[in-house]
Amino acid sequence: MPPTPNPNELINAQSDANRISQFTPYGNLRFGSVGDQGQFVEGSVPDDGRAAAFTQETPFQTQMRAAQEGTGLGLGNIAFNRVSGQQVTGINPDGTPIYADDPDFQNPFRTAPTLSGITAAQDIDPTTGLPAFQSTITSPTAMPTGLDTSGLTALQSDPEAFRSNIEQTLYNRQLGLLQPGFTQEREALEQNLADRGIPITSQAYDAAINRFESQQGEQLGRLAQQATLAAGQESDRLVNQARAARQQQFGERAAAGEFGLAAQGQGFSQAAANTQLANAARQDTVANQLLSNQIAGQQRNREIAERNALRGQNFNELAALLGGPQIQQPSFFAPGGIDTQGAFGAQMAAQQNAYNQAMQNQSANMGGLFGLAGNLGAAYMLS
Repeated sequence: MPPTPNPNELINAQSDANRISQFTPYGNLRFGSVGDQGQFVEGSVPDDGRAAAFTQETPFQTQMRAAQEGTGLGLGNIAFNRVSGQQVTGINPDGTPIYADDPDFQNPFRTAPTLSGITAAQDIDPTTGLPAFQSTITSPTAMPTGLDTSGLTALQSDPEAFRSNIEQTLYNRQLGLLQPGFTQEREALEQNLADRGIPITSQAYDAAINRFESQQGEQLGRLAQQATLAAGQESDRLVNQARAARQQQFGERAAAGEFGLAAQGQGFSQAAANTQLANAARQDTVANQLLSNQIAGQQRNREIAERNALRGQNFNELAALLGGPQIQQPSFFAPGGIDTQGAFGAQMAAQQNAYNQAMQNQSANMGGLFGLAGNLGAAYMLS
């Protein structure tokens, strides 16, 4: 029988094939193993060794990192100086920094902004000291207490019934236009189902008819809603039209002096105008005071926003200094997977095939020897 292959040898061989060294402007990726001193050893992994990968800086990346770290250190010193008032001027023998104090330093982050000097809030009641609001109108002449409305256009005494009749009329009119289409669509659906071989008593037939009737029901519901809305608009239009006609007739009678309302109406209009002017003056006073309060509040908000903006600018500059530049890291693609079972099976199959071939050859050779011996024995007996 062929010897059993060593899986570790197959793993190492295929692993070595998949460890592809990669070189980029931002770093190189090399493969190897861990040495006896913990160092990286490039090359194949020994049988008893541990695989390792090593990311190696390029000269370009080393110079770039040194420049960026120097820039970041300089920005950090500037930020430290803004916060503490100290600046790094050197390094002690033990590696600690040497600081120098700024005697004129004022920390902008030590205290929060105050409202000192900000425009005071203004909230004055605009109704203080104003004359009372005039809610009644005094007419210089007495108004008549009765009015003959005979002959004027009659108004609807039951607007709900009036609107309902219009709604039913609109609905019936639209339904009459849609009903032939509904009938044709149902006949077409039933014909389509019959052409497709769907019997009337089947579940598919019932489902299709139910969907069709549901769609028609939704359409009729929308038609009813539209009729309701249109009836409301139409009834309002007719009522308003009748009211306008009635008012026009009433105006014509008043203009003709039938009830002697011309003089009374003129006096009443003048009194109403005076009352309106007084109330308008009162409202103007209120509006002016409210506008004054609003302007004072806007001024106060602007001043507070300016102080917050100045403080926020200090924080933004500090954050930018502390952020500094970032070093771009290399990116590598992952090596391929190791197919240990496939490699092991392929090698075992090849060795087993060679073994079977050898056994077949041996059997054939043994058969030939036995045949030769039988022939020689038969010849000896015949002689």
